[in-house]
Amino acid sequence: MTKIRVDIKRMMLLPATLMTLTAAGQNVSGQVVDAHGKGIPYINVVALSLPDSSYVTGVMTDSIGRFGFDVPPEGRLLRVSGVGYKTVYADRTGNEGRICLQEDTQMLGELVVRSRMPKTRLKGDAMVTNVVGTVLETAGSMEDLLDRIPNVSANSEKIEVFGRGEPEIYINGRKMLDKVELERLSSDNIKSVEVVTNPGARYGASVKSVIRITTKKAVGEGFGFDNRLSGELKERGYASGQERINMNWRSGGLDIGGTFNISRENRLDPKRIDQITYIDKTLMQPNEIDQVYKNTDFYGRLALNYSFDNKNSLGFSFMSYREPWYKACGYMNSEVIKDNILLEKLKSYYNADIQATVLQGNVYYVGKIWNFDIEFNTDWYWNKSVKNMSTKETYQETGLEPVTQQVSTLSDDLNNLVASKLVLTSPLFGGTLSFGGEYSYSVRKTLYGVLPADVLEDDKSRIEEGMASAFVEYVRHFGPFSMQAGVRYENVDFDYYDDGVYVGEQSRVFNNVFPSLSLSGMFGDFGVQLGYASDISRPSYNQLRSNINYDNRYTYEGGNPFLLPSRSNNVNLALTYKWIMLNAGWSHVIDPIIQNSEPYGDDPSVVLFRQVNGESYDKMYASLNISPTFGVWHPSLMLGVQKQWFAMQVHGHNPLDNPVGTFRFDNTLDTKICRISLNMRYTTRGGDENVYMRKPSFRADMSLYKAFMQDRLTVQLQVKDLFKTSRQRLTMFYGSMRETLWGAPAQRRVSLTVRYKFNVDKSKYKGTGAGQSQKSRM
Repeated sequence: MTKIRVDIKRMMLLPATLMTLTAAGQNVSGQVVDAHGKGIPYINVVALSLPDSSYVTGVMTDSIGRFGFDVPPEGRLLRVSGVGYKTVYADRTGNEGRICLQEDTQMLGELVVRSRMPKTRLKGDAMVTNVVGTVLETAGSMEDLLDRIPNVSANSEKIEVFGRGEPEIYINGRKMLDKVELERLSSDNIKSVEVVTNPGARYGASVKSVIRITTKKAVGEGFGFDNRLSGELKERGYASGQERINMNWRSGGLDIGGTFNISRENRLDPKRIDQITYIDKTLMQPNEIDQVYKNTDFYGRLALNYSFDNKNSLGFSFMSYREPWYKACGYMNSEVIKDNILLEKLKSYYNADIQATVLQGNVYYVGKIWNFDIEFNTDWYWNKSVKNMSTKETYQETGLEPVTQQVSTLSDDLNNLVASKLVLTSPLFGGTLSFGGEYSYSVRKTLYGVLPADVLEDDKSRIEEGMASAFVEYVRHFGPFSMQAGVRYENVDFDYYDDGVYVGEQSRVFNNVFPSLSLSGMFGDFGVQLGYASDISRPSYNQLRSNINYDNRYTYEGGNPFLLPSRSNNVNLALTYKWIMLNAGWSHVIDPIIQNSEPYGDDPSVVLFRQVNGESYDKMYASLNISPTFGVWHPSLMLGVQKQWFAMQVHGHNPLDNPVGTFRFDNTLDTKICRISLNMRYTTRGGDENVYMRKPSFRADMSLYKAFMQDRLTVQLQVKDLFKTSRQRLTMFYGSMRETLWGAPAQRRVSLTVRYKFNVDKSKYKGTGAGQSQKSRM
């Protein structure tokens, strides 16, 4: 294991000694103008190969119609096209000068006739959805856009790929380092979105799905500005707001970009939780909870990039996130009832103050040396959070006087990580070979104290983890077919310390190998894709802690240092025809990580929640997406089902094997006044591991979008959960003795977003980051 670490570290230092060379190919530049000689923005300039006219590379013109890009030798034909203009084809010369486009008079009423290319198609390992030139351009925020991509659901809390969970997200080839990077984009920045359900070997083994976002490419220099102001009104008059400023300056090969964000959030969290314990008699514990979260945070990011030429660039970025004020407070009314006899009442109130700071840096080099494309990244990550919580409880047993107690807790967590990654790519035997490695070293320190001291023991623990990985991947095209095969190896050395003392039985070493294979083909309008991959879900550092946290008199939360990673083997099949897409998959999950509830101490009414490994199980998913167009109406229908075979003994009937159905019906009306969207979603009852959704859920979202001043100023009004029907009712099973009924009411949200931009262009920063899987576990 030591030798592996040393060899990979040496590989990381290789780019520092390499000299940049001029890449093969030809730089093509020019300007696209209309019949009056005025530059036309946002026109596609694409290089095609001959004789099959297949896509090679392409760009989009800037705000005055200019373009410039490096074209490989096979890109001998240029196609220049845009909405409302006739397409022009021309032989590549290098200096194209001025290319004049004529207006396309072929109209249907006020509608421009668009290409019949499907919005979603198969390409390599991904399902690609074109955004530019479609109604998706005006979806609004990235959350709104991703929520309308086939097989993707997105909200303020998380993004999920249907059947494959939370994805890893890349923006222009660079790993998204934090959520704000995604939030600072808008749908009109985006060219395409790719969804990968079975990621290959170049991605970490913990990555179950990938979303690759490509922004519109433009050229142009000078200063660019993008200001976005949004406000949201929630239930009971609670309001949240956000101000985000993106600035960029480009001159020659130098690109400097900065982002500043300030947000204020007020959020309600009412719920009802009923715990049921089946012992010699039935023990019921109904809990009515009402909580409020308020926080203010600041985010800043500075990125500097210098491009020596079209193939070689060097840069660094620094990000700072500060949450100086996060306050949570709430109350709970609870009872203990045994066989319909009241034993005890409890009233509790808590206050929690949290402060958090995140600092992160990245240095990268992307280049081409001889026949090798090189991508090198080094990352540093530092995170500190401090939480003070005070709980005041008054409980009264039947027939006795009430008793009041106060419990105070302090939690101090510190995370540190350094990581490097090197990826080399080269042509080989008519295909492309990629190989590389990554090494990361992380430390997590936890301090946890409780007063009064007799409630719980204090905790002072430390986790040190080294992770080394190496991969090789080969891609080859055979006419309309494409093959991608790879294998990845990961070594994890996990060491646990309790108050400075090494704990051998809680420290472990993992060695895992993860193969992957993907086959795909396009035959005119028909596409097929078949893939296999194995992956792993490593527990977070918080789940691996040994200490127990105090919530209230009846509820404790703990970690599990003996928790094993969860592995799965996955097969996926996708079929597309024009605007129809069918997707299906199967997974075998080993050692799933699930939340468990167990008695804490001698009193059965006191429970401890923590993560445990469940029994292995199988699951499948399938979805059908249909997205035709009828004049100004752009509907999109999705029908999906998920089914599991999850083994668990429960009290009474076991509903966990019941499938879950999902139905989505999105509608956009592209009128001359504005764009109107009404998106609806319905979810049936069904099981997801040890959680059973007891009642169906329906939700409808509506938005109005209007652009002014040639799209420089946009306004969007949104109403989420228009009819207040998205209620949640769940049952969580913890074996044959315990279960929890959980419910939360629906909440309507109304938001208004105003955005102004000029000379906006994507940053040229190409760093992809390193140690991403370890950062997410922190």
